[in-house]
Amino acid sequence: MDLPEHGEVLSISSVASDNMTCKGNVRVTGRLIHHNCKTGQATLFDPQTNSSVFIDTTLTEPLESVVGSLFQVIGEVEQLENGGAIIKAKIMRCVDGLDLLLYSRALEIQQQYMQSRFSETFHS
Repeated sequence: MDLPEHGEVLSISSVASDNMTCKGNVRVTGRLIHHNCKTGQATLFDPQTNSSVFIDTTLTEPLESVVGSLFQVIGEVEQLENGGAIIKAKIMRCVDGLDLLLYSRALEIQQQYMQSRFSETFHS
């Protein structure tokens, strides 16, 4: 069995934006504010940006979840007809204890580094 790709790290607000055109797997982190195992639906919330995204959990059920816990999801973004988006989760893991501010800062630094490497390679 092939494992899913690690997913492009994105914020919930960028996935939830109307102009989102991401292809392939994404990875988002947020607070679980809703989960219904019967319908296979959940909602993740980003307290820093006050944005949320719907998660299709049918591939990850039964999900041992506690509303209010911090979760990281890897899955594919699907655009909805109403302009929104849903992530079809392939992996969901509880990451309670993760410092979201420090995690966000580390991602910013990583993106800056990757952009500088890309510009050096492109200009050389």
